[in-house]
Amino acid sequence: MGDGVAATCPAIEVRDVVKAFPGGAIALDRVSLAIRPNEFFTLLGPSGCGKTTLLRLIAGFEQPTEGEIRLEGERIEHLPPFRRPVNTVFQSYALFPHMTVGQNIAFGLEMQGMTSAEIGRRVTEMLTLVKLTGFEGRKPDQMSGGQQQRVALARALANRPKVLLLDEPLSALDLKLRKEMQIELKRLQTETGITFVFVTHDQEEALTMSDRIAVMSQGHVLQVGTPRAIYEAPEHRFVADFIGETDFIPAEVAAVSGGRASFRLASGAVVEAAAQDLAPGARVALSTRPERLSFGPAGTLEGVVDAVVYFGTDTTFHVALDGGAGTIRVREQNLAGRDLPHGRGDRVRVVVPEAALRAFPEGQD
Repeated sequence: MGDGVAATCPAIEVRDVVKAFPGGAIALDRVSLAIRPNEFFTLLGPSGCGKTTLLRLIAGFEQPTEGEIRLEGERIEHLPPFRRPVNTVFQSYALFPHMTVGQNIAFGLEMQGMTSAEIGRRVTEMLTLVKLTGFEGRKPDQMSGGQQQRVALARALANRPKVLLLDEPLSALDLKLRKEMQIELKRLQTETGITFVFVTHDQEEALTMSDRIAVMSQGHVLQVGTPRAIYEAPEHRFVADFIGETDFIPAEVAAVSGGRASFRLASGAVVEAAAQDLAPGARVALSTRPERLSFGPAGTLEGVVDAVVYFGTDTTFHVALDGGAGTIRVREQNLAGRDLPHGRGDRVRVVVPEAALRAFPEGQD
């Protein structure tokens, strides 16, 4: 795999991959995607969507039923795991409990036949990278969960793989440590320049670290894009619902003109938004995000506040819309010295900017 080839090829390319298990269960159904060199790429989706199966196919722990997997342009689906320049970090860390930190990191290097001096230099380099200098003599059970995770990362990075696969490696950590490790993982990826492929069901985690995200559902990749593109412009109702907080309002297309449409709600209120390929009379679900809405006398939607939830930094107001049009949330930042603008039972008007709405055909997954 020469440098010239690597420079022009995806780090990992998956082409029309199918994975069927005994009994006929289809874990992956014609999945294709290309992961760029030196990027932090995340496979995101709920349990059972196929993301871990795809990671195991790249690692070589499973073989595809159909399709190709390429690393820097060369097919690898026929290669056993130990012949792929890929390492995996698991949720369980999988450290050797009887070995010290230094021995854990050195283990793979010894298997490669490196000299003692080279191994010593590499272990020191890795401990510095993961900020564990001075811990080389400790055993795993003498370390915290976050420290053990750093050791697992150091061991996986020590032989300088072309791709590092990470299977929900932070899920066993408490929330504060998990957030700290998110920043550390992104730093490690940036400093090493190694392609990271990260699996998670946590959409906030994916948005925090990723250069790009592939959102998966039921064995399919629904959308690939930057965190901002995935959040701001979801292409499927599932993506809009899975990423961030989203409410859906049932509506009917009243009129279409020049790439925009008017939508009539059950209350009779009419809102407008960009729309493509919709015909008058079509039933849709309009998605909104709480932070995009506000209260004001010019609001097009009317309703009653039926719940107020205080989060410290902000407050979310649950508004039951008139005419049985559903419930939406409006989030406002809490400002010092300012009382909450509304309480339970208040009648309110909600301002809905056109850019805050996206229309999905009724029945779309």
